[in-house]
Amino acid sequence: MEENNNLVQLQDENGNEINFEHLMTVEYEGSYYVVLEATEDTDDCKEGEAIILKIIRDEESGDDVYATIEDEAEFNAVFEKCMAIMEEEDEAAALEMDILDGEEEEDEE
Repeated sequence: MEENNNLVQLQDENGNEINFEHLMTVEYEGSYYVVLEATEDTDDCKEGEAIILKIIRDEESGDDVYATIEDEAEFNAVFEKCMAIMEEEDEAAALEMDILDGEEEEDEE
């Protein structure tokens, strides 16, 4: 079985464990947010869909926990930042592929 170090298990409101893959953690205005992709279908989320949760400190335990983002403007701003990061990564990957393709063409000559 392949081990995935990016696997995050969350519990739904019924106590069922749900697996997500950690895609990225982003900082926005001094707070941190995590982007997770569902690895299986659930009542609230389909496989492949991503969710964004805010990382907050639990006052009782002192542990970091994930919380739903209630403020729509905050959610939209974090979503836009995530999209910009993914676009930059896609552009970097495309540029790297172009460079590799150019090296292969030189090798063929």
